[in-house]
Amino acid sequence: MKKESKKTNSKNAIKRVKILTICLLVVLISMIGFFGIYAQNRNQMSNKVKDYSYSMALKGTRTIILQVSAGTTEVVKDSEGNVIENATEDEIKEKGYITEEVPNNKEEDKTVENYKKSKKIIEKRLDYLGVQEYNVSLNEETGEITVEIPEDSRTDVIVSKLNVMGKFEIIDAETKEVLLDNSNIKSSDVLYNRTETGTRVFLEISFNKEGKKKLRDISKTYVKTEVENNSVENNVEANSTTENETVENNTTTENTDEENKQTIEKKVTMKIDGQEIMSTSFDEEMKEGKLQLSVGQVATDTSELQEYVTEAQNVAVSLNDGNLPLKYNVLKNQYILSDITKPDLVIVEIVMAVAMLVGIIILIAEYKLNGLLTGIAYIGLAAIYTLLIRYANVTLSIESIFGIEIMLVLNYIFTLRLLKNIENKDNSVNKATIETYKKFFNMVLPICILSIVFCFVRWITISSFGMILFWGLVIIAIYNAIITRSLLKINLEEK
Repeated sequence: MKKESKKTNSKNAIKRVKILTICLLVVLISMIGFFGIYAQNRNQMSNKVKDYSYSMALKGTRTIILQVSAGTTEVVKDSEGNVIENATEDEIKEKGYITEEVPNNKEEDKTVENYKKSKKIIEKRLDYLGVQEYNVSLNEETGEITVEIPEDSRTDVIVSKLNVMGKFEIIDAETKEVLLDNSNIKSSDVLYNRTETGTRVFLEISFNKEGKKKLRDISKTYVKTEVENNSVENNVEANSTTENETVENNTTTENTDEENKQTIEKKVTMKIDGQEIMSTSFDEEMKEGKLQLSVGQVATDTSELQEYVTEAQNVAVSLNDGNLPLKYNVLKNQYILSDITKPDLVIVEIVMAVAMLVGIIILIAEYKLNGLLTGIAYIGLAAIYTLLIRYANVTLSIESIFGIEIMLVLNYIFTLRLLKNIENKDNSVNKATIETYKKFFNMVLPICILSIVFCFVRWITISSFGMILFWGLVIIAIYNAIITRSLLKINLEEK
């Protein structure tokens, strides 16, 4: 009897340790999910857990008004009216160049068609920059474009790229002849190359069919070549030398072959909006129609890498989808606060927490220890749900907060069904769990279908609601099978 009693006590102790271990894990996850992880950063404590992404309705809106430029630009021209770029003051005086002010936009270019094209390009730039929610409106009479985007740490960078014209040119470094321009670009992207010493960032420009052919021809023409360094003066001197001197010179030439060769490098210059990005020649023929440009040095840490990536993206966003047909100036750049303040969101969180607490108390009163264990598991699910929403980049809107409440209610219904099925003595925990899953997901099948459909809707309020439902159903299915079932199984079936 004593041995059996000791054995029973030992099993009960192991059972309690297992339950306690899982509960502590849930508590740890809950602390991270609800309160975060804080560490010192530049003499202040900062939360290392990613913050939520809020919609414009919750966080506020940055409103930018872009106005068709009515200003002028100083242009240098020669006597024939050709534009001379990068001319110095000395060159202007010496060669008699003419300096005049020209309008930024020609009157004939101020058309509704160009206004609409500018609006479309700005929308594509916002998409490329990863802005999930935005409003872009156009005044077709004046060409004025109003852009509304959420306020976050990237907003200022995004705003700076909206009115960049993005005029791309590859020109002959000497003659200034335009060899390639925006019409030849298919797309541009940012690439990475990881090596043992670090990560290098590249800007890859892909050209269309016509551009591919032009790039191939350019790469065969603008190359480094070696020529014999024999000028006319050298030939004259050679003819006037004596025969002995000629022999001596020939002997010297054979020994200094490399010194008699000169490298001639024919270069092209790449410009964006008239600003020189780089000047180079080609080492090999470009057959693939792609041009890769190295950005910065080899990055060895995250901050340095992000700096180079941002620099490359800034150029890429200017090249994709063509250049703006008109020059725009920023007329207004204003942050408008949301009608819903942080205290309002805190009140919502408190109400949800109180509702969860009341629900858990009901579970404990009805199902005792099983109710307590499922209540603890329920809190852990809510914490993991908050983490998943953040790291899945789900944008929180008023509609998606309502979706979170729906998912928490559905999980409570799942928990109640599971506890009721376990009360049936003919059911093991595994059998009760399987029955609960079948009935529950048959019940919520329409919600599953709607959540997937909503995820692909372009309207952010609907897509965020769909993402909230989708991830909620996923977490209910996986978390309860691992944590909730394990707690109940250890408590009821281990003796």
